[in-house]
Amino acid sequence: MKRVYLEITDACNLNCPFCSYPKGNTFMEYADIEHHVRQIRPFCSYLYLHMLGEPLLHPDFERILDLLDKENMDLQLVTNGLLLNRYPDLLKHRCLRKLSVSLHSINHVPVSEDYFRTIDGLIENDQDRNIELRFYGKQQLDERLQAYLQHLEDACGFTETSKKGSYNLKNHVYVYFSDFFEWPQIDAPFVSDEGTCHGATDMIAINVHHDVTLCCLDPKAYNKIGNLKEKDLSKILSSKTYLNYLADFRRHYFSSELCQRCSYRTRFNS
Repeated sequence: MKRVYLEITDACNLNCPFCSYPKGNTFMEYADIEHHVRQIRPFCSYLYLHMLGEPLLHPDFERILDLLDKENMDLQLVTNGLLLNRYPDLLKHRCLRKLSVSLHSINHVPVSEDYFRTIDGLIENDQDRNIELRFYGKQQLDERLQAYLQHLEDACGFTETSKKGSYNLKNHVYVYFSDFFEWPQIDAPFVSDEGTCHGATDMIAINVHHDVTLCCLDPKAYNKIGNLKEKDLSKILSSKTYLNYLADFRRHYFSSELCQRCSYRTRFNS
């Protein structure tokens, strides 16, 4: 397992049209987070703290980072960045391997200049942490984000990397451009039942209701393989349900109706 998604909340302080699913107002209890992290650790050390929600909203966020430090986890944190000022010591946490700020999420949303000053501060940090500034739909950015992109290019320059759409600004700091994608929906048109996907084989996800599913694009757990409040992760990952999915994914076949209607996975086809 290369990574596990743990959705500590499905609440968000924005309402972006990019997210097809409605936001919620559920926060996972700290005791459950602690339990789940210790269940995950034997299988994987690389953790994300989201599926849909904004993780920095969680009232125990700092305590969660301390837990991940203690458990020697590696965290990729994805955030819209609006609450970064609450956590001035964020980059000092050992667990934080990569911080991804989705700047496209503030497109057409009023923000103060402090927001961009905070991003500039991240760029100037002297911590050994990877910083990624994400933009989806480069041609659809509002004037502020277009101007900020120009500011970044003028200040640092963009050096293309081996990752498609990724440019290096300075040591450990990157800008990443990607196209929009559609969240898979059970009532979406059929795409195919064959192809390549990293779900099940390289990742699993646990939503805020403790349901374990095959990938991070299934927040409602349509492809549910278990629930961590009911069964240990070791038993879930040795269950017939999961092993059948895993066998299908390894032979590039998708039996799940949701997977058959997912267009995101087509980007992995050779």
